[in-house]
Amino acid sequence: MGYTKVIISGNNFELYEYERQLRPNLRPRRPRKSSPDIDNLETGGKDTLSERQLGRRRDNARRASVAFRRLTACNLGGSQPPLLLTLTYKENIADIAVGYQDYRSFVQSLRHAYGKTFKYVCVPEFQMRGAVHFHALFWGLPAELYLQERKTRELADRWGRGFVFLKQTDGSGKLSSYLTKYMSKAFIDPRLKNKKAYVASRNIKRPSEMGGVSPLWPITDDYAVDIEKPIFDKKYYTSFLGNCRYRLFEIPPDEQK
Repeated sequence: MGYTKVIISGNNFELYEYERQLRPNLRPRRPRKSSPDIDNLETGGKDTLSERQLGRRRDNARRASVAFRRLTACNLGGSQPPLLLTLTYKENIADIAVGYQDYRSFVQSLRHAYGKTFKYVCVPEFQMRGAVHFHALFWGLPAELYLQERKTRELADRWGRGFVFLKQTDGSGKLSSYLTKYMSKAFIDPRLKNKKAYVASRNIKRPSEMGGVSPLWPITDDYAVDIEKPIFDKKYYTSFLGNCRYRLFEIPPDEQK
């Protein structure tokens, strides 16, 4: 008997079915560091190592992108669509640490004005001129903010460092892909080394994951998923769990938890 994993994020029901059981004590071993090989150095081994490191970074970026997309998807599709905010600087602020500090001050100002029930997810991006700016989704802010912002400039005043572009969204799943695009760029940007590629409020809804699910039917029935009608179906091989079948299903709106 193999291993089954289910991940639920918003209206996405992801099903992984592995050939072999997961063994808790079996973990991938990290390659041991060794001294440089003289022959490799003479034949360009240093460049090869850089390419290998870049490959690992891209793999990590892909995994981080999938996790971030799930996180964002968890909070979409509700009765109140989020507001999309883009925060830019008037000055050429390129220090991401300064940027994050300014963003935290902006959130604190919002909490003082509107309470702590709203939630957000935010990703940084560097503009062509080198200045950092932020793309953020906010849930739970007063709806009238969007209608009044052009007249009052309330959010721009609370940001106080430049400009705020505000857009009302329909809450569709496309927003998850939109924000993930910026998060992926941030993850591999060397200017964000040892810094977060995104920030989210503590009350943001997180994906739920269940492993070793057997039998499968109670879970699929709970979410009204037709196991024979995936919207995506793929098979691939993994080193530790063997062959895997991955299927993606859409949870009907009435069944979303």
